[in-house]
Amino acid sequence: MNAQSPTEIDPAAGASPVMAQYFEAKARQPDALVFFRMGDFYELFFEDAQKASAALGITLTARGQHAGAPIAMCGVPVHAAEAYLAKLIRAGFKVAVCEQMENPAEARKRGSKSIVHRDVVRVVTPGTLTEEGLLDARGANRLAAIAVRGGQAAVASVELSTGEVDCLATSVAGLASALAALGPSEILVPDRLFADEAVSGALKAAGGFVQPLPQALAEPAAAEARLKRLYGVETLDGFGALSGAEVSALGLIAAHLETTQAGRLPALSPPRRASEADVMAIDPATRASLEIEKATSGSREGSLLAAIDRTVTAPGGRLLAARLARPLLDPTAIDARLDAVAWFCEHRPQRQKLREALKGLGDMARALSRLALGRGGPRDLGCLKDGLASGEAVAALFAATRDPLIQPPAEVAAALADFNPALHGELAQFRALLVEGLGDDLPSLARDGGFVAAGVRPELDRARALRDDSRRVIAQLEARLVAESGVALKVRHNAVLGYFVETSAKAAE
Repeated sequence: MNAQSPTEIDPAAGASPVMAQYFEAKARQPDALVFFRMGDFYELFFEDAQKASAALGITLTARGQHAGAPIAMCGVPVHAAEAYLAKLIRAGFKVAVCEQMENPAEARKRGSKSIVHRDVVRVVTPGTLTEEGLLDARGANRLAAIAVRGGQAAVASVELSTGEVDCLATSVAGLASALAALGPSEILVPDRLFADEAVSGALKAAGGFVQPLPQALAEPAAAEARLKRLYGVETLDGFGALSGAEVSALGLIAAHLETTQAGRLPALSPPRRASEADVMAIDPATRASLEIEKATSGSREGSLLAAIDRTVTAPGGRLLAARLARPLLDPTAIDARLDAVAWFCEHRPQRQKLREALKGLGDMARALSRLALGRGGPRDLGCLKDGLASGEAVAALFAATRDPLIQPPAEVAAALADFNPALHGELAQFRALLVEGLGDDLPSLARDGGFVAAGVRPELDRARALRDDSRRVIAQLEARLVAESGVALKVRHNAVLGYFVETSAKAAE
């Protein structure tokens, strides 16, 4: 099959309207595989199809021609796209998802020859995953960026699935330790830094998908403007005295999110800043030999984390892993953390009640992130509702403890205050809205319907009543038809049987 590459074809030279749409999407994301939505399938064409069919083990076909050559293509069903995306991302590909932005009926309103409008709604990369099925529940999935300015370096990272943002000021020599502590799935690097041996060595030791970006994106002025746009602020003063390298690293992340999220702003927390003096630097070789998060085999089993992890929630597991990966150096911060641990060790009943209250708690941070990016569903709303209810239960559990001798230390008290929706008016109102509005049996996708509780919208209740009445009438008609057809079949069966009996009797005579 001599299918030509889209890079060898002029899209304007005889391309059909639909293929012209594809070429436009491909031109915007030349280094990504384009999932081009056509009805119930995402189709891939030309070299994208060849690469995807080999990586996914699906059939490569051809349909039609362009520029005198067959168009290589393969497709995956929309309902199963998540599993195929996971395979492609693990294989090291980026995927641009080009969706239908309207249905065919809407397109026909513009004219009989109009085609459905399509557009790239996101670019899926290893560091920008948010889907529950593509993530390790107890493991972080970080997108990191490095920058060097004036001999000083910085590493910024974002966990897009939870909105957590971190920034570490370090030396160039400290980049390897900083990246090893984060274990990012994807690293953004200004292209000119590849000439630096220390940077190249740090990237090789870190592993993960390395994404080169133009140096211009890391320039302070451009990076600062993108960062302000990402957070919707007029100034960065509220984030502290960010160094030039920190602004550049954070700006690279902002640029990448603008591109991959197609204009949707994720819900991000302000950057948590740290320096080499705040956390212990552990070089990659030492970290590997200590088997802190992974055993020498590469698996979690057999590591220090696996041996001591008794957390009952996925977010708790991720927090423990993060704290083990980056041990504190500040004695005051260490003492505060140890006070919290010691208090729970000394007060076993409170610890047991807290663990029971937290069991079964959903991953609220990841649910909120999916909703903010427009990828959430009714179950994500249900996760927030249940999580806020658990927060109130935990707060009430500790509020019932009036004995001043067993009051929790400052770190635990602060966490409890954040955990209690009753202390935050808007949060309490939001929870009440979810309780009132959500039904009991929530589907994964909003299009499946049935997730709005009865009594919330009168017009919806009327529509449901009509639907249920129609179903009842149809069921009654079906039952009547079955009954009547059954009688008719019985009469016909008896007539045929009688004919054979009569014929047999005549033959016997």
